[in-house]
Amino acid sequence: MTVILWAFTLFHVVVGAACLGAAVRLLTPDERALWRSKLALLVAELLVWIYPIAAFVGVKSAWSAYDVAHPFAFAMILAPIAWLLVMGIAFAVVDFAEDGILGNARTSDAAR
Repeated sequence: MTVILWAFTLFHVVVGAACLGAAVRLLTPDERALWRSKLALLVAELLVWIYPIAAFVGVKSAWSAYDVAHPFAFAMILAPIAWLLVMGIAFAVVDFAEDGILGNARTSDAAR
């Protein structure tokens, strides 16, 4: 169980750092200008700003639960991944609802 908790802890650290990098990039005017859908931009911002917090809480809770031999330690460390899945589905729904095409919420750099 310790190896599994360490693996997911490292996963959350790496993905959380990537989310923070994306969150900072989303604050720049150049990046914001690339987004066709303001609602999809909002969903993306919610995903990248909240995931690091959820990951920290999930990892801290899981390790605390593991220390006292709580049976739900594994479920606690998987909870932030559920946030990624839910927000990914929400982003896909918003993106498709905007124009009927998946993956069209943001223009490419080459198209500018």
